[in-house]
Formats: sequence, structure tokens, C-alpha cells
Amino acid sequence: MRNSHGFTLVELLVTVAIIGLLAGLGNAAYQKASSASRQGVEISAARNLGQALQVYSQDNDGLILPGYLDPRDARVADARNDKGQAISPTHAAQRYPWRLLPYMNYQVRGGIWVNKLASQIPDSDPYRDYLVSLVPTLGMNITYVGGDVRNIQAPGRCVTRMNRVAQPSRLIGFASAQYEDPSYGKLDGYFEVRPPTSGSSSGAGLSTRYGGKTVAVMLDGHAEVLSLEQLKDMRRWCNEAAIQDNPNWTP
Repeated sequence: MRNSHGFTLVELLVTVAIIGLLAGLGNAAYQKASSASRQGVEISAARNLGQALQVYSQDNDGLILPGYLDPRDARVADARNDKGQAISPTHAAQRYPWRLLPYMNYQVRGGIWVNKLASQIPDSDPYRDYLVSLVPTLGMNITYVGGDVRNIQAPGRCVTRMNRVAQPSRLIGFASAQYEDPSYGKLDGYFEVRPPTSGSSSGAGLSTRYGGKTVAVMLDGHAEVLSLEQLKDMRRWCNEAAIQDNPNWTP
């Protein structure tokens, strides 16, 4: 007689469970590695952004790049994109990318634009210049750094010159940003960021997309990865808060 032995139902269920567990662990490891890779790319872009900010200041008598200008400002009259084509003064004035890109050799993809949109939107897209200005990977701290013509700046609230920054190695110039669209949900990138303790404009905000952390560029040009608790310290956002040594400073 031939004695045959098959798997029991219990053995099959155990095997399936083990395979599912291993697949879950593998997927978690992949997601973690993928996130770390994206963070590394963003840190590299942040460092380039910081260097460009330093060069801009040196070329402009110590002024910090303005965050938000009036479109009639003469500084954006001859704005050009990375192809040498004229672009809307509104895009160049009201969003920093097209004013800082000349100091980054016009490296849009892999420079100021390293989010998912960079691989999804072709250079031939008629709205590309607008999108580059709207959703750079890192947004600017324009409320407290550089200046914003939309706001009446209280004395000490917004610093505009490098030599007046109390702690340039701690003051945030740019940070990971996200845009929330009612139709598409959250998208990586936006031109503006605000501290988590203050109100934010509709659809704009700081992104803690790396395990609750943000990539940030300081005004001395270096990049760091900061936790949400660190981001709540207003001395990192506002020069006046740093001068007063008050982490809970409010306007």
C-alpha cells in the first residue's frame, strides 16, 4: 500500500499567515528605505537652496531674498524661466523660486523641485512655470524672513538683512512643505511655510513627512531634519523670538 500525506487545513492556514507576515515586514522595510531615500534627496536639495540663499545675499548687499513682492516691483520686470523665456511677473514676485533659481544654475528638477510632481509634469506642460513657482519642495518662511508685502510688518517681526539675524544657524529660511487641494488631497510642496503654533493660510502648511520630521534650511545655509517639537520653538522661526530668547513668542 502507498501511504500519502497531504497538508491539513491548519497547516495551510499557518503557512499563509507566515507568508503574509513576511510580506508585511518586507513592505514595511521597503517603505522605510524609500522614505529615507526621499529624505536624502530633499536634504541635498535643501543644502543647495541654502547655498543659493547665501550667494543671493552676498550679491544684494546683505539683503535676504524677499518672500513675497508686488508684481510691479522692478526686480521681477525681466524674470526668465530655465529655458530663457519670459515668465509672468506675478509668479516671480509672489513666489520665491524664479528669483532664487538664477543662483542655482536654473536647476528646476533635482534642485528646487524634487517632489513627486517633478516626475509627473512634463516640461511641455503649459502650466509648468506656474507649478514650479507654486509647489517647490521646500516652502519659505516668508512671514518672518525676507518680507511679505501682504502683511504690515511690526517692528522686529520680519528680518530682511543677514547682519541683523541673531542666530542664523537656528533661524529657518525654508522647510518641507505641502499643499492641500480639495480635489487631489495633500501634495508635496508649497511656496510658503508657517510655524505649527501659528495660523496658516488656506491650503498651505508645514509638512512633517519623514516620520513626523521636516527638512529645514537655516539662514546660515546648512540643512537639518527637525522634529515637530523642535518646530514649535518660535526662536527657530522669528528673529525677535531669538533676541528675546522666548520659545513661546507671539506677534
